[in-house]
Amino acid sequence: MNEGGLPLKLVTLEGLGEWCTANGFEIEEVGSDEVLLTDAETGSAWSLFRVEDWLQAKGLVIDEVEPTHALCETLVRLHDRLIGCRFALDQQHGLVIVADFGRASQTIEGIGETLMQMQSIIDQTAPMLDKVIEKGAAADEQTIDRAFGVMGSLRIH
Repeated sequence: MNEGGLPLKLVTLEGLGEWCTANGFEIEEVGSDEVLLTDAETGSAWSLFRVEDWLQAKGLVIDEVEPTHALCETLVRLHDRLIGCRFALDQQHGLVIVADFGRASQTIEGIGETLMQMQSIIDQTAPMLDKVIEKGAAADEQTIDRAFGVMGSLRIH
């Protein structure tokens, strides 16, 4: 059932169940406006929830982290990249990665592609972020390039 083009229950988003099955995700309805998608292979979990007409996807990167200067500086440098999503410090969970979907982009193709991209970003940056937290020193641009497998970046450093 739809209201204004949006499903009344998020779990009924067209194609969501099929996408989850095809990509090895389990789906759990948390409420009418939230579902939890869990990758059966890796165990990574993604919360997909509605905020008015928007959908937001959120995944945990690092649990229980303090917002130190070094971490915040590194996150600012990461946000300068065209990664299609953002990192946020969530008091309830820790360091999370977030993407927003306006009405026009609330298709399972776009959401699924974004979730896969976000997982790839976590896989590439989590070891670097762990070192930033452990050493208390921000990652420089070259370190971020290496985390993404970019050598000889055209970025001005």
